[in-house]
Amino acid sequence: MRKASADYPTLEQHRQHLLQELSGLPEIRRGSLTEQFLTVKRKDGSRVKRGPYPLLTRKQGQKTVSQRLTDPALVPVYRQQIQAMRQFETVVDGLVQVGEQLSDLAVAEVVQKKTAGGTGTSRRGASPRRRSGRPTDTGF
Repeated sequence: MRKASADYPTLEQHRQHLLQELSGLPEIRRGSLTEQFLTVKRKDGSRVKRGPYPLLTRKQGQKTVSQRLTDPALVPVYRQQIQAMRQFETVVDGLVQVGEQLSDLAVAEVVQKKTAGGTGTSRRGASPRRRSGRPTDTGF
């Protein structure tokens, strides 16, 4: 169970801040950058390690798709875009949490309104004497 949260205006202000942060994010890209090394066999039979080659890897459906980046100047651009995606995910997670807290407050307000008007109401058809626990006067 979540601890009691702040009041509605504070949560709404936090939500607006997160939305503003979300709108300020630059280009985003899914995946991660890794370095690929290849072991190559020479004509004389010896093996040599080649690389590192920058490799962009991401999931596409159930498959992992990799793309080698041929221009080393693009590596910092890809890193920045991937970092922006991580920030996007963090901000969206925060928006979901704030949205749930706001929803909890709205539900609590509705429940409070229902119970506040329900005091002193009785069941339909029950006589006041039976509700108070006194025996019924039948008039005999």
